[in-house]
Amino acid sequence: MGSFAVFLFLAYQIVFSNTIKLYKDITIKEEKLEWLKEKEKEIPELQNQINLLNKAYSSADSSSIRDQLTSYISDYAEENSCLVTEIPEKNLYNGSQLNVQTNKFVVRGTFNSLLKLLLLLETNFNYSAKVVSLKFNSIVDMQTKKTNLYLTIITQSFKQQ
Repeated sequence: MGSFAVFLFLAYQIVFSNTIKLYKDITIKEEKLEWLKEKEKEIPELQNQINLLNKAYSSADSSSIRDQLTSYISDYAEENSCLVTEIPEKNLYNGSQLNVQTNKFVVRGTFNSLLKLLLLLETNFNYSAKVVSLKFNSIVDMQTKKTNLYLTIITQSFKQQ
């Protein structure tokens, strides 16, 4: 019985321990390979995001982020019965290594149309102009006795020098 136990121990040490170790190594490497395959699928999306950033900040593009936002918001307002009541002035902060462009838009419309505009801005300008603040407020027009809903949107764009 004792020799059988010694034989099992030696067999385990010589054959089975290496097999178990290799099996664990293969499992870890397969997991890493699956992770790499998943990350590889993200490469085209990341390249698209980089291209969007490059397009938004390229010097060859004559229209600034402010102009792009103004055009986009104005087009949306025209199509969705909204009214742009305030278009931003050029507001730039030039630091030693960072330029910050801040834009403030005020748009009048229905709650659903303003909410949809906000969603579209955050989706379409996610990498070039971040929505940093928004405020809904309602004002009663004394002449028409109608309550108007306004959305104030503040965006910021950052560019390294």
